[in-house]
Amino acid sequence: MANTRTITESDVTITVTQLDYLRLTKLIQTLRENNSVEKVYLQFLDIELQKAIKTDSKLIMPDFVTMNSVMSVVFLDSGRSMKLRLVYPQKANFSEGLISVLSPLGCALLGYKAGDTVTFMAPIGEQKVMINEVLYQPEANGEDL
Repeated sequence: MANTRTITESDVTITVTQLDYLRLTKLIQTLRENNSVEKVYLQFLDIELQKAIKTDSKLIMPDFVTMNSVMSVVFLDSGRSMKLRLVYPQKANFSEGLISVLSPLGCALLGYKAGDTVTFMAPIGEQKVMINEVLYQPEANGEDL
């Protein structure tokens, strides 16, 4: 059965690599200090990371969304399909499919796997996205180990 999560839920546990955990917690600390990002997204990501299952990069299954993963998703309300890459904020460019981990969608995708449905709040309201397939995961390709 697929998992669903919204930006307000806190009972679903995600799976992240230890390296992603370290990099993202450092990013959160840095951004909190310079006030350059909305606090709600930093707080949500921080909570998710603290309770996440942390695993070695060599052991994470290839169908999980990790940082720099490329996935095929479907927006369930519209049926629109997209190919997205989950990236750090400085590389984000939605028109090119580069989605920031600090965006509502990016934050919702991290740590889930192919077949899961995630719910997030967008400017146009609540959206549901299903992860069809993880097309590329750095760890599965011997990177970020």
